[in-house]
Amino acid sequence: MKRLKAIIEYDGTDFFGWQIQPDKVTVQGSIEQALVRITGEGIRIRGAGRTDAGVHASGQTASFDYTGKLTIRRLLDAVNAVLPDSILIRGLSEVAPGFDVRDCLYKVYVYRIVIGKSPLRRRTFWEYPCPLNQSRMEEGAHSLEGTHDYAALCEVEGKSPEITVDSVKVSRHDDEICIRVKGRGFLYKMVRRMVGIITDCGRGKLEPQMIEELFSPVKPVQVQTAPAHGLILEEVVY
Repeated sequence: MKRLKAIIEYDGTDFFGWQIQPDKVTVQGSIEQALVRITGEGIRIRGAGRTDAGVHASGQTASFDYTGKLTIRRLLDAVNAVLPDSILIRGLSEVAPGFDVRDCLYKVYVYRIVIGKSPLRRRTFWEYPCPLNQSRMEEGAHSLEGTHDYAALCEVEGKSPEITVDSVKVSRHDDEICIRVKGRGFLYKMVRRMVGIITDCGRGKLEPQMIEELFSPVKPVQVQTAPAHGLILEEVVY
């Protein structure tokens, strides 16, 4: 038996997220169905990140155990041939038997915004309706770096609410804004709520120096959740 690691790219528009759900089309479910078609075996795959409905990936990482006779190259080509056009396994390699796909050093998420309407980019960018001040966004992003208690902002789902974010960077090119978030792990909708905070700073709705108050459990504040379709899981590093 071999344990294999897959690097996966997908357009999440038409999927109900990564994780298998009853009677829903998911990325994990689609890949497992493709594996059954090729190998004749029920193979369960495990992803590094459980992306939500509508979220994309250019570097999702998953692992599974394989007992078949196909070479890794032939297995990769065969599975890609039967996957939907919106999913591609970009790479497949053998790893140590004890490899844990969720035990990563860090993940990188990228959120993309375009100012105004853009029919060509609307599936993978947030079409933001008004101008955003980059320096205010950068100040807000910097305030979100480090360790914070996200219990007042996110659904904890049994996890520790204390999350450390390694870096949050804002860059701009013409009418496009990119927010890159790096950290080992994130809570449900956490990155999208961070983007909501940063854009509120950029439009003048929130003062960057007031961000610390958002984490107060005494007086929780409603925070905007950025749309799912602007978010991409770019990379998982081990």
